[in-house]
Amino acid sequence: MTEILNFKHGKIVGVRTSVFTIFNQEKYDPKAIPAAWQEFFAKSAGSDLSKAGTFYGASIPSMSMDAPMDYFAGALVDLDAEVSAGFENIEIPDGAYLAVPHVGPITNIAASYQSAYMEALGASGKEMRPAPHLEIYNPALNPMADDYQMIIGIPIN
Repeated sequence: MTEILNFKHGKIVGVRTSVFTIFNQEKYDPKAIPAAWQEFFAKSAGSDLSKAGTFYGASIPSMSMDAPMDYFAGALVDLDAEVSAGFENIEIPDGAYLAVPHVGPITNIAASYQSAYMEALGASGKEMRPAPHLEIYNPALNPMADDYQMIIGIPIN
């Protein structure tokens, strides 16, 4: 079941990597995003970032299947928050996101992405807007569990 989430202008502070989309299986590296999260958690240990109740993956899609996208693993903070050395940030503008749930082990996320973009977005009657695409995670949940839940956030008008 989808819903609409509204975000206020802020930024995600974390670790950036470049990775091909999951839809380009020939070039997709399934270890790149988990490695970015491991680096984020190692660097943020003991900081306010590590204490966030929710973590965010933000991607800037590439317009070409032959070019990687930028992916940020981190925590959402106020726009004026200081960015510590060793971290990068990406602004998240004000706006709405179509929140599409993924349920099941994180390793099965490709099917949820396909459903989100090929079915849920069209059924919503909304159009995508230019903004980072989000993944919204609850750190208290086990991402390998059958009942794991996270959100795929599609920026919409």
